[in-house]
Amino acid sequence: MSREMGKCGSKAGSVAVPAPVLLGQQAISPEEHQRKSVSSESAVTAAATRPDLVDLRYPMPDSFRPSNNEEPKLSKTPVTVQVLSSSKENNFGTKGTVVFLHGAGGTAQEYRELWNSGGIDVPSGFTIVFVQTPRTSKWMIPSPNWAAKPDTLVGQVDDDVEILKHVLYELQKQAGGYSKLWLCGRSQGACLSALLAVAGVGKTVAGAFCIAATALPQLKTIPSDSGIYAPPSQAKVAAMRLGFYSGSEDTYFTEHQEHPEDARGTFPLLKKTLTNLGFFSGDHERHFWIKSGATHTSIGPSQSSGGEAFKVIFAFIQGQDPTQAGVKGVRAWSG
Repeated sequence: MSREMGKCGSKAGSVAVPAPVLLGQQAISPEEHQRKSVSSESAVTAAATRPDLVDLRYPMPDSFRPSNNEEPKLSKTPVTVQVLSSSKENNFGTKGTVVFLHGAGGTAQEYRELWNSGGIDVPSGFTIVFVQTPRTSKWMIPSPNWAAKPDTLVGQVDDDVEILKHVLYELQKQAGGYSKLWLCGRSQGACLSALLAVAGVGKTVAGAFCIAATALPQLKTIPSDSGIYAPPSQAKVAAMRLGFYSGSEDTYFTEHQEHPEDARGTFPLLKKTLTNLGFFSGDHERHFWIKSGATHTSIGPSQSSGGEAFKVIFAFIQGQDPTQAGVKGVRAWSG
């Protein structure tokens, strides 16, 4: 959200002539400064009048038994998952529900603060919910530990997927069915969103939009004997929409600091993995977008980077061009 940085002026006779306002090294005109100020004030007003996010809780069935007890541990058993929703129960938007999973350094509460400050715009007819990891922190061990502790990663992801499948089962009742759910997230949350949409949830969700993601082991090779996953059916492949969005300077999930577009970057990996499962075959829709200059952190959405990434999410969901969502530097990637 823009903030007014101060004013200065000079006098010509008795008439005050405002001088350009300097933001860093770039001058903006008085008219542009006034537009930004009005926009900022409008966001503050909208935030002041909108209701707070609704706190929903979904307990896991007593039969759930986690397979992994390493850090980050499940904080309490029996497990109860907190979900912060822009809509009250039995009043979800008829156009769709975005289920957003935060990253390793984030929380659902962070998005509540961004929501209350006016940093998240949700189009009419939609609901957005933010799911808090039930672990002490993060959704799984950090990616620098994945290669050294593959069994820990797989066990934690399996538990996360089982928990989130239950949460999605409850949310789809509010949303009007699985076909109204959009699974979204950033970083670790985005990795889980892609896995859930493709192989975790048996029903076909509307789609997934994943920010700063990579392919988890269970997406690269879908387990056939765990009872948790299933390869996507032809009907799912045909109906479900998938989108991915990363910063051009994001090297976080790669072994040798590769960028998303590099040959060993996250985009070629995701494209190859999903193409092998039948996705992207013969369609003409774009699936990958890059934000020039953005890093794994600065691409957002987050309290520190703002909520403009939600504009890209909702543009994709509504069938619009994400490069025209009002976010500078966004371009499509086709590989």
